Amino acid sequence: MVRAHRRTVLRALALSPLAGVAHAASTDAAHWSPWPASRRTPSLTLPTLDGATWDLTQVKGQAVLLNFWATWCEPCRAEMPSLQALQKQYRDRNLLVVAVNFRESRDAVQRYRDVLGLDFMVLRDSYGDVSLAWGVRTFPTSLLIDRAGRAQWSVQGEVDWADSAVRQKIETRL
Repeated sequence: MVRAHRRTVLRALALSPLAGVAHAASTDAAHWSPWPASRRTPSLTLPTLDGATWDLTQVKGQAVLLNFWATWCEPCRAEMPSLQALQKQYRDRNLLVVAVNFRESRDAVQRYRDVLGLDFMVLRDSYGDVSLAWGVRTFPTSLLIDRAGRAQWSVQGEVDWADSAVRQKIETRL
């Protein structure tokens, strides 16, 4: 059943504007880009794994690192432990790590979260429309939202969030 679900997701992905997103290799360097000043920050309202609704506007005053990912994405899986460490280290400094899962079932995402022991917020983008609105074309893609709710930069590809240069990029926006 899991294998059939994965095939369904991959088939849908191949037919979508996100074709090729599962192809990001963890050995490739991550691509950092400033968020275009002329582009407004999209809204983000999605369900949590427990069925509640989470809205980005409710956390103004906190910086948010949004991470768009999928359980079948190798680089996404590889960076999850460093995202967990980032959340733990910066929890008291008003940085919230929020992972947005792309088009997978609640049960599959919950099992994955439980196995890894992740304690940061995980949201479900069941149809993929939120990922598209944020310009996600590669998994993983992460975006830093400042305390005023404005996107500052995005990074496509796997990132070691424990790296000192990466932490410096984050700290300049906290």
